[in-house]
Amino acid sequence: MSYTKVICGFIAFMLLTACATHRSYDASQFRERDIQYSQITQGKDAKFEKGIAVTPRNFPHHSPQDLDNAFKLSSELGKYSVFIFQWPEIDLDVIKLMIDKSRESNLELILGLSPTSLDKGRKELDIPDAVRNKAGNHISFSNPIIRNEFIHDAKKLALLKPSHLCLATEINFLAIQRLDEYLHFVSLYKEAYKAVKRISPNTKVFVSFQWEWVRIIDAKEIHKVKEHGKIINIFKPELDLVGLTTYPSAFHDNPMQLPNDYYSWVYKHIDRKDTILFMETGWPTSGTGNEAEQKDYIKRLPKLLETVNTSIVAWALLHDVNLDEFDADLNTVGILTNEGRRKPAFDAFKSLNR
Repeated sequence: MSYTKVICGFIAFMLLTACATHRSYDASQFRERDIQYSQITQGKDAKFEKGIAVTPRNFPHHSPQDLDNAFKLSSELGKYSVFIFQWPEIDLDVIKLMIDKSRESNLELILGLSPTSLDKGRKELDIPDAVRNKAGNHISFSNPIIRNEFIHDAKKLALLKPSHLCLATEINFLAIQRLDEYLHFVSLYKEAYKAVKRISPNTKVFVSFQWEWVRIIDAKEIHKVKEHGKIINIFKPELDLVGLTTYPSAFHDNPMQLPNDYYSWVYKHIDRKDTILFMETGWPTSGTGNEAEQKDYIKRLPKLLETVNTSIVAWALLHDVNLDEFDADLNTVGILTNEGRRKPAFDAFKSLNR
């Protein structure tokens, strides 16, 4: 598999994730309820490391030089590179290339593995064809064949010694739609966690949750907020940190509308000592956003995270992409245009926490 194809697959995953998030909710209801229970917080601005998904200029018609430049730019912006793969797309040779290129650029790798299918609202398993053929008609995280293969692949990734390994992305989508499968996955994750740690004890192992889903469910059932936290806490103690993805522009007209507790609300669900990693965040510069709002969102992040125990904030895309199948929102989350022009957000993100 070529590096170009991997980048294409990664971006498709990333943008489909955002697309699902944007289209699943009644944004007006979320705004109204969210404002009612927001809190004003005071304190020092947050300090955290930064990362970014390494997307090249001119995607999808980019050159090898564009790819090399993307890694160089990423190293100027933060400490981490982010790559997420659907389980059927795992290719160790490609991932080794990502690790080598990242390390050549003094970047540490945040690696994500997604075992749920995007095109079916994340309620179905997304498994390699060979595993599906072995599993027969019983496609479930309770199937020993699927469990063994998932653990086997997680162990192969652990051998590469990534700094962070996410074993499921935005897994709360599954919890809301198929709680039984969610519980099966939780038990599988705990087995995989232990297997990974035996091989690479220094790798931070976790899963991620889609934050707008969490806030919207809370807004609809404000009296059950504590109960909702079980969706996250059920993974403990085999959870080195809590991963979140967040794209607020679909639900707020501009970054100043975000209540000060937009992210600290997470402590309604988890302990204050728990570490948060923002595996994906972004604000588009077309559609529901513009370049000024993107910059303002980045500049607001230290205040929004001032009381959140944040380890890393990873931006969703380095460059915009140019894909006909995606709308303006999804194509323009990058902090550089597809042609390579730096948006105002580029310098804002670069100077963040400096």
